[in-house]
Amino acid sequence: MLYKVLLKSSAAKFLDRISQKDYKIISFHIANLVNEPRPLNSKKILSNKNNIYRIRIGRFRIIYVIDDNNKTVNILEVKLRREDTYRGF
Repeated sequence: MLYKVLLKSSAAKFLDRISQKDYKIISFHIANLVNEPRPLNSKKILSNKNNIYRIRIGRFRIIYVIDDNNKTVNILEVKLRREDTYRGF
């Protein structure tokens, strides 16, 4: 079953600011979430009832929520990995 991928505006703005090479790599991984929202390189980052996951792509992180009932993947953030990357989730 295919999922619909939605991009939060802050994630879209981040993607607008990165290099074309990085953009291609990250957008490839985002596009693959349509078919498989939980790829092998994803990890659940919170153990509560929210399905918040992250994918590591070199120095970048894609942080997203999976809604299996509505078949959607909401990209919350695309960020450079830093100490505060996961703060606030």
